[in-house]
Amino acid sequence: MGEQIDFRTGDAHGLRLTDGSVDLVIMHTLVSHVADPTIVLAEARRLLSPHGRVVVFDGDYASLTIATDAADGGAGTDAMIHRTLVANDRVMRTMPRLLADGGLELLWSRGYLVSDIGRLDFWAPMIASLRALMPKAGALGDAEANSFADAIERASETNRFFGACNFYTYTARRTD
Repeated sequence: MGEQIDFRTGDAHGLRLTDGSVDLVIMHTLVSHVADPTIVLAEARRLLSPHGRVVVFDGDYASLTIATDAADGGAGTDAMIHRTLVANDRVMRTMPRLLADGGLELLWSRGYLVSDIGRLDFWAPMIASLRALMPKAGALGDAEANSFADAIERASETNRFFGACNFYTYTARRTD
């Protein structure tokens, strides 16, 4: 089986592979982070063999919410987290149109809700990464980012955490 699978990495905007040479393209939490998802989908289509498939899995980060003690319940920090983490927080909502416009036929889709209620589990790595990412993005200073993460972790320690986000998977093939 090892001879049948070849994993490659590179710039998703333009991979150095032959047209139609790939049977499967997997985009796992990619399209929300690129500047122009249409270019990345076009590259996937270019690479797909006639019987190939593309699988896109990513979050609808506009739905990402982390409850806080702020008067707005966390709406302001949600928006700040969206700006810090992703370039396209609503791209998965437009994926059926993007696939069709890009010459790809939607074959299958599924939606998922990921939530932690009470204690951090799934969201723990994201909260930890915000300590570094928020200052780099200019959203908060180092002290403020650490204070924010500390407060979220304290909420988890006292079984008061809430965080949720919708995720989606789409499978498509070339229309020709």
